[in-house]
Amino acid sequence: MKKENNIVTLNGENGKNMNFYLDCELEYDGYRYQILRPVDKFEDLEPDQAIVFRIEETTDGNQYFIEENDDIISEIEEIYNNM
Repeated sequence: MKKENNIVTLNGENGKNMNFYLDCELEYDGYRYQILRPVDKFEDLEPDQAIVFRIEETTDGNQYFIEENDDIISEIEEIYNNM
């Protein structure tokens, strides 16, 4: 992961770099999360749709995982909307 000027670059599973705007970073239930919006259009996303990523620390750097639990996503959205 590389972060520059509120742009986060992630390496995708296929080795392709993907750029995201960093909306915010917050903590929930002992984990750090980032709300990211794609810089370029993604096939499966609406133009203003955000993705919730969970950040896990590893010995070789951060790892990002798309959060797939709808209950957690709802809690994070509520925290974000109340900021």
